[in-house]
Amino acid sequence: MKLAVLFWFYKEPEICKNRLQILKKYNPDLKIYGLYGGEKKEAEKYEELLGKYLDDFYVSPYEDSDWKWINGDLMILEWFENRGERLEWDSIAVAQWDMLVLDSIEKQFEGIKEGQIYLSGTKILDKETENSWTWTKPGSEERENYLKFLEYIKENYGYMGEIFCCLFIFQILPRVFFEKYLTVKNKEVGMLEYKVPMYAKIFEILFYEKDLGVFWSDRGKKIDELPLNAWPVEIKKEFIESENEKKNGYRLFHPYFKKWNL
Repeated sequence: MKLAVLFWFYKEPEICKNRLQILKKYNPDLKIYGLYGGEKKEAEKYEELLGKYLDDFYVSPYEDSDWKWINGDLMILEWFENRGERLEWDSIAVAQWDMLVLDSIEKQFEGIKEGQIYLSGTKILDKETENSWTWTKPGSEERENYLKFLEYIKENYGYMGEIFCCLFIFQILPRVFFEKYLTVKNKEVGMLEYKVPMYAKIFEILFYEKDLGVFWSDRGKKIDELPLNAWPVEIKKEFIESENEKKNGYRLFHPYFKKWNL
């Protein structure tokens, strides 16, 4: 399987440079493609600074920053349709600018096969999560969108089974997922953190399973006791260092907003 990296970024150019240097250090043989989602007027500055670390530099055409934040799946899909489809890869690992990847991705995901998908924090959307999660809980602004999604997959795919969700922190997406996702007629129904795992399920794409230490409130651990979270709660440097000292410690951390010594 030919694995590549999609580096997704939109702010903090010097931090982005640091992250790319680290990615190159641990993954010297992988292609790294850039997906810039920031303001278009700043794109040239980013390309000048980061271009030598990237095998391709693509500027997302979308303007609305809020839309891009909540529809990262569609921004990545647009990248695939207009650029990524013609590049060399079988599966793409999506690494965001505020993530530290302190090991070989191929080593961390040993045994992943062509056509398999990995989505961080994937689990069944049980009643406890449904009733407390921003994107699904009764009374929230997002509840109607969730119910529309359930109706949409029932009407269009005959799906009435268990609902799966994830936290869209780190992903490995196979080419076949993009190809099948393009066939969805109304891609904006639903929110990506249940939409992506559900379409993978509907498309019968096999999941690669690995516990990267993603924080969900039902895990029985505090947010600062795990290496990955989807909140703006920075992972402590001391925690990262302690994991790196362990032979089988965690090697992916999110979010971390500072430079990391090479």
